[in-house]
Amino acid sequence: MTGTLARQASGPVAGRLPRPALRVQPEPGRWSRTARLHLVKGAAALHATATGGRLRPRVLAALDRLLPPSPLPDVRAVLGGDIGLRLDGTGALARIALLCAGYEHRECEVLAGAVRPGGVFVDVGANVGWFSMILAAHRPSSTVWAVEPLPATADRLAENIAAAELARVVIHRVLLGAADGTAELVATVDPAFAHVSGAGRSRTGTQPATVTCTATTLDRLWEDAGRPRVDAVKVDVEGAELEVLAGAGVLLRSCRPLLVVEAPTAAHREALDRATEPMGYRRTACPGVLAYNSVLVPVP
Repeated sequence: MTGTLARQASGPVAGRLPRPALRVQPEPGRWSRTARLHLVKGAAALHATATGGRLRPRVLAALDRLLPPSPLPDVRAVLGGDIGLRLDGTGALARIALLCAGYEHRECEVLAGAVRPGGVFVDVGANVGWFSMILAAHRPSSTVWAVEPLPATADRLAENIAAAELARVVIHRVLLGAADGTAELVATVDPAFAHVSGAGRSRTGTQPATVTCTATTLDRLWEDAGRPRVDAVKVDVEGAELEVLAGAGVLLRSCRPLLVVEAPTAAHREALDRATEPMGYRRTACPGVLAYNSVLVPVP
């Protein structure tokens, strides 16, 4: 068996991808902080290697205590070949990448394992491009749709894609949901936590500004693109994941892609199960995937 049938029978197949090489920008005159940064970076790499990518929460918590408080210096990640990405040291992405020796690396491997030549990977909530660029680097014969509605973040995403010369990454500056229209997006200080108004929670003590975004459905995006074969979809939109899936029913039933969806609590996971079971999906265990993410595979 090959392709979709093989994934249905055996669950997700996670191929091995080389972990990104992380380089921390030096902080002149702050030798203690610099030493702690490099100690954590080295320990995180050893942890990931020793566990085969099945990161231990207690180890991550201990490394987080050892890592200096934010803001950190910027981190440059080499994602594959000569494809690099600069991570802003003030954001969560840089911190998590250092602690885990790569941001959600097992999730990247699971998604890459599902993507076949000529297929499409859809990155919903692409942020500055971590998932999109890794999949493009390691699956060069496939196409990536990087969906990012926040204008400033989408601008930086476009800069990163252009600098890496990743021609097969297509940026969609829209907010995906259950219907066409507009939506208010809360623009948090850290763009990783931007969310639809009312769907997430502010990570700061004050209410951030909101941005009005064009909204559409993944089904509409797919139809307009000529209904290509979609092999994998990642959805991380800070609380509005079910709305994205509600607008993707035709695609999911037609293409049967593997799904990686953020679902941080038991209540989120139960709601995710209720929403996707009628579409023919089941949540499956996948060692090494972080606890707040769920992997869903099509049921035979």
